[in-house]
Amino acid sequence: MFAVIGFHAIQPFLAYYVQEFDVEDLDEALLWAGYLGSAAGFAMAISSPIWGAVADRFGRKSMVVRSMVGGGITVFFMAYAGSVFELLIARTLQGALAGTVTACITMVSTTTPKSHLGFAMGMMQGAFLLGAALGPLMGGPFIAIYGYKACFLASGSMVIFAGIAVQFLVSEDFRKIEKKDDIGQNYIREFFIDGWRLLGLRPFIITLVIVVLIQFAYGVIMPVVPLFLQYLSGRADILSEAGFVFSLMSLTGAISAAVIGNWTLRIGLRRLLSFGLLSTAILLVFQGSATSVFVFAVLYVLGGFTTGAVRPVANTIITYVISETDRGKAFGILTSAGAFGWALGPSVGAFVGSQFGFQVAFYVTAFLFLCVAVWAFYAMSELNIGEDSE
Repeated sequence: MFAVIGFHAIQPFLAYYVQEFDVEDLDEALLWAGYLGSAAGFAMAISSPIWGAVADRFGRKSMVVRSMVGGGITVFFMAYAGSVFELLIARTLQGALAGTVTACITMVSTTTPKSHLGFAMGMMQGAFLLGAALGPLMGGPFIAIYGYKACFLASGSMVIFAGIAVQFLVSEDFRKIEKKDDIGQNYIREFFIDGWRLLGLRPFIITLVIVVLIQFAYGVIMPVVPLFLQYLSGRADILSEAGFVFSLMSLTGAISAAVIGNWTLRIGLRRLLSFGLLSTAILLVFQGSATSVFVFAVLYVLGGFTTGAVRPVANTIITYVISETDRGKAFGILTSAGAFGWALGPSVGAFVGSQFGFQVAFYVTAFLFLCVAVWAFYAMSELNIGEDSE
């Protein structure tokens, strides 16, 4: 939670930060915000499977520490960026080195009994979303008072401190699975062989496609929201107000994930995912039609409940279709695929928003969520999990 607070104290405000580098036009700021999101996403997509394979061989705790310390250092780089291009480089490095959420989920999924996995995944997601709620609430006013550089330095320090705490306070009973040909084993070759084997599992492929589509849809709207708030307010200095809105949205998502996580299998993964995606599509239509900051804020906060319902589902599915020994690689591939979807989304959203208007970006994203909901409902009937296994 502390690591996510550090990341989210600055991440939602990057669309405003780029305007510090002589980028004053909102359409240009939107394009740069899209580039920042896409660069981080592509870097994470490339690095995540490799980190996942390393986690399976050397332990999950080391990957949690790596993601926090490495991610915190890249936040320091952002503080000293001298141009928007240097900021883009720092975001790319962050995408390659971070991945804290996936690293933590992988470690928890291999140490929690299956009967408690739904609850554990829901609580983990709740912790992440709570951190995402507190981060903007602290970051917005902090930036308004002390400036971006001070906030980035404080945030980076918090993330690194979290990594150090994991190193000294968390213990992992990791047993490396020995193989006869372990000596001189080519890690890269083994990674591709095991990855190809996992991709041969149809339930895993279905989950992978669902995650890619969901992440793409979320990514489309991601760079649009902060600048749409600025557009509705007609002011540039809305850091505190925006932070409050982002905080409430994440807080409702945290509550939703924590509560629904314990009821995931009772409700049914298929029904839960379909409900979350359809509700998100409806709310996006209303958000795009908002004419004031207050109306948009209320609708955006309500969207937190649907986000909390959607996020834990894919992680829970993986724990049922993939064995524990392959879970690091599975989550790595899952994160990579999701990151590719997330990487494409911001650029698409930035292009649509800058060319056709902010509202159109919301309507396009709503249509995407509707399509994903329909496809996922029918595709998940093949997984035989939850209500379908009874």
